[in-house]
Amino acid sequence: MRKTLTRLFFLALGLSGAGAAHGQVFERGFVVTTAGDTLRGEIENRFWQQPPTRIDFRPSATAPTQALGRAGVRAFGLDGGRYFRTEVVPLDRMARTQGTDLPQRLVINPRPDTLLAEVLVDGPAPLLRAVVDDVTHYYVQRPGKPFEELVDRKYLSTVDGRQGIVNANNYKGQLLLYFGDCPAATSAVTAAPFTVAGLTGVVQAFNEQCSPARRLGVSYTARTHSHRAFAFNGGVLAGVGYNHLQFGSTGGGEEAPLLNNLNLDGRAHLLGGLYLDVLMPGRRWMAHSEAVFSEYGRKGTFALAGGAGSYTWYGTRIDARLGVRNALLQRPQREVFVGGGLLLNITTSSHSQEQYGTGSSRLTRTFVLVPTQSNFIGGPAFGIGPYVEAGLRCGRFTFSLDAALNEGASYTDPLTVKEADHDPSDPLATTTSYNGYSYSGVQLTYRALVGFRLGHRPDQQAKP
Repeated sequence: MRKTLTRLFFLALGLSGAGAAHGQVFERGFVVTTAGDTLRGEIENRFWQQPPTRIDFRPSATAPTQALGRAGVRAFGLDGGRYFRTEVVPLDRMARTQGTDLPQRLVINPRPDTLLAEVLVDGPAPLLRAVVDDVTHYYVQRPGKPFEELVDRKYLSTVDGRQGIVNANNYKGQLLLYFGDCPAATSAVTAAPFTVAGLTGVVQAFNEQCSPARRLGVSYTARTHSHRAFAFNGGVLAGVGYNHLQFGSTGGGEEAPLLNNLNLDGRAHLLGGLYLDVLMPGRRWMAHSEAVFSEYGRKGTFALAGGAGSYTWYGTRIDARLGVRNALLQRPQREVFVGGGLLLNITTSSHSQEQYGTGSSRLTRTFVLVPTQSNFIGGPAFGIGPYVEAGLRCGRFTFSLDAALNEGASYTDPLTVKEADHDPSDPLATTTSYNGYSYSGVQLTYRALVGFRLGHRPDQQAKP
C-alpha cells in the first residue's frame, strides 16, 4: 500500500506541475491593442515560458481585471523589463530535441505562424524568442529581409547498424549567410554559443556596425528585473486536530474479544509547527510542505467493554506533509484554494498499556493462564497516507481545513484468549500456550489550522 500511495502522489505532482499560488502578481506595464490604442496600468505577470495566449490587464490596482486575447494584442510590456510583440514568423513545429520524440531523419518544415514572441533585443536587427512544445525558437531580422528562424533540432540516424542522435542545429551557418556582408556580425558568430547572450552579441554587432542607424538595439534581457519565476514563503502553524482510530470487529473465541469497535483516540489535540511553500510561475500553483508536532491518543485510564478492563494509549508525533495547492479564486489580498498530497506520521514517543483483571496473572474458565497487564503489540512507528484540504488566505493569515487517511496497522491483544493449545489427554490441565485477538484500524485525522506568514509577501513591489 505504501508504494502505491507514493507512486500515485508523485504522478499527481507530475500532472499538476506542482501547489496554490500565494496571490496574483500584478506589475506596472502597458498593452498596445490591434486597434492602435496604448493602455497603461497593471498586467498579471504569469512568468510566461511559452507565447502568451491571454493577457490579464487592469487600469489600476482597484479596477476590475480585463482578459485580452492574443488576437486583440499587438504588443505588451512590463516595467520590470519583459516585452512581447505579435509577429508573423516561420515556425518549424517539427523540430525536436528530446530523445524520446526524435524523428528518424532530418525534417525541416517551417510554416508562417502568428505568435506573441518575446523581444530580447529591439533595434534595426531584433532578436525574438518563442518556446513551442518545449523547443526554443529564436528569430533574427535585418532591415528589408524576412525573419530567420534559429532552432535547436536533433534526429535519429543509424550508421553500421547502430542508432545515434545527430545534432542538426546549423545556427552558425545560418547566421554567417544571413549577416554575411557584415564583418562585425560574422566575427561575433564564430564564438557565439546558442544562448541568449551569444545571439544577442551577433545582432548587436550588426546593429552597431552595419545597420543604417549604426546604434545598439534596446536589450530587454539587460533591463529585466521582474520578480523571480519561483518564489518562497514560510511561517508558523497552529490549530487543533481530531484523530479517529477505531478497531474493527473480530470473530469469537474461547473468551469474548475485549477491543471490538474500540476507538483508541477519539479526542481533539492542539498542534503547532512550520510550513514552507514554493510558488510556481503564474502563482496559481504552489508546492506546499509542513511539519507539525502534536500529541495523540488518550492519557489516563479508560474503561473497556463491560468494565472488566482498562487501557491507556498516548504519545507524540510529527506530521510531515508534502503536496500541491491550486487557487480557485484569487484577489490581491485574498485567495481560495484546494490541495492534496502525501503525509508521513513519525512517532517520537509512545506509551500503551492494557489491563484485564487484577494481580499478575489470571486463570480462564478453560484453564489458560494469561497475564493481566501488557502493552499493545503492533502499530507502526510511522505511517503514510493521502490528504486533501481547502482553505482561505487573507493577507498574512491562512485558514485551512483538511482530512487525512493513514495506512492501517495491526494490533494484538495478549490479555484475552481466542484459541489455546490444550492437552487432549487432560482437558483440565493448565496451559500458557495460546493466541490472543488481532485487530486492525485505519486512522482518520481532521484538522483546522491557522498559518501566519513570516516576512514580506513574495513579489511585493516597492512603493514608487
